[in-house]
Amino acid sequence: MDEQTILENIEKEVINYLKLTENKPTASKIPLMKPYYDHLEIMQVVDSLLKKNLTLNQSNGNKVAVFEDLWKGYIGKKEGILVNSGSSANLLALQLLRNPLVPNCIQIGSEIITPALTWTTTVSPIWAVGCKPVFVDVDLNSYAIDPIEIEKAITPKTRAILLVHLLGYPSDMEKIMALAKKHNLFVIEDCCEAHGAEFNGKKVGSFGDLATFSFFFSHHLTTIEGGMVLTDDANHAELIRTMRSQGVIRNCRNEEYKNSYFNNPKYKHIQKAYLFSNIGFNLRPTELNGGFGIEQFKKFPTILAARKHNAEFFIRELSSYSDWIRLPNVPHNVKHAWFSLPIYITENAPFTRAELEEFLNKKGIETRQIMTGDVTSQPAVEIFESRTVGDLKNTKLIHKNAFFFGNHPGIGEPERQYVLDCFKEFLTKFQ
Repeated sequence: MDEQTILENIEKEVINYLKLTENKPTASKIPLMKPYYDHLEIMQVVDSLLKKNLTLNQSNGNKVAVFEDLWKGYIGKKEGILVNSGSSANLLALQLLRNPLVPNCIQIGSEIITPALTWTTTVSPIWAVGCKPVFVDVDLNSYAIDPIEIEKAITPKTRAILLVHLLGYPSDMEKIMALAKKHNLFVIEDCCEAHGAEFNGKKVGSFGDLATFSFFFSHHLTTIEGGMVLTDDANHAELIRTMRSQGVIRNCRNEEYKNSYFNNPKYKHIQKAYLFSNIGFNLRPTELNGGFGIEQFKKFPTILAARKHNAEFFIRELSSYSDWIRLPNVPHNVKHAWFSLPIYITENAPFTRAELEEFLNKKGIETRQIMTGDVTSQPAVEIFESRTVGDLKNTKLIHKNAFFFGNHPGIGEPERQYVLDCFKEFLTKFQ
């Protein structure tokens, strides 16, 4: 058999295998997350493995570059840099702003404003670059950072706002960008849960100086593990590519940028492949990640529509319990990406969040708190320096009263109905 025939046979067997295993029982009837891919992603991986094109260094990132271009084009940014996680994307975004080659770069000890309702990988990079996170409260409906609280937190030491479009709900980018302009602050959009979300008709990730995304397998589209940094500044993009790959120049995409080093007489005694121009890490993706992303991108409209359909179903069907359960109210100028469906138990409900979660868990519906909850109550915050502005009233209420369950394309009509029936079984006991 020739190579093409062998590949076709492999693909047929992969399809057969997936059919045999697609209805295999899981630990939870309704898990928080479920990978959504098929034989096309698998064959992208097989292709890279068989051709032995695995890494940026070996293949020069052919599939990685294709996916970078697809995603940056979708969001509306000029440059995209794929990395090995959303966490790494946040780290590189902050490392960029701390870099001496960036004009007016952030200095050690500077303050960076960020929401108290978040995930640790938004906060940890702030500490990692020697800066201080300043925690502020969020809006009780959207769970997004409150611009009023941002303004209260600004001091002469403030250099940046690192906001989070939490659970797919866009932050108020009009007010935040106005504050940033007024006070000359960098803006980083953490969009790791907000793929496809929009504010005033513009996609999140297109507003700030930098944007970060995660492509972990629980997110809207996946590269298995992966993340991306977006920017409009070509030089910043090449700095990030350099830092992504151990500080070497060879994995940059702009030939003029590379040649500014390669053709410099000072460095003629150094092999081009081992010319280190800046601080570096090993945060590279693989070609397997790039190929996976290419196929996932084709499915993204379907994935986003499924999440929206699920959310609208539950908002509609649970609306009669609004005295006890609060669901997001989405204004007309916001397009929610529905990473999950947060459920807030009101103070006058005859049951607690914990009681409802325990019931759902026993029914096989996996739930979890809203990210870290109030991050200032986490033990990690006791170790490193930070500052909190205000009483974080809304963050603490969300920590106490809110949770979410899964919302992904693996939840179809039977799964939706099962979840709804379980909610009704619990809630009707109190009517």
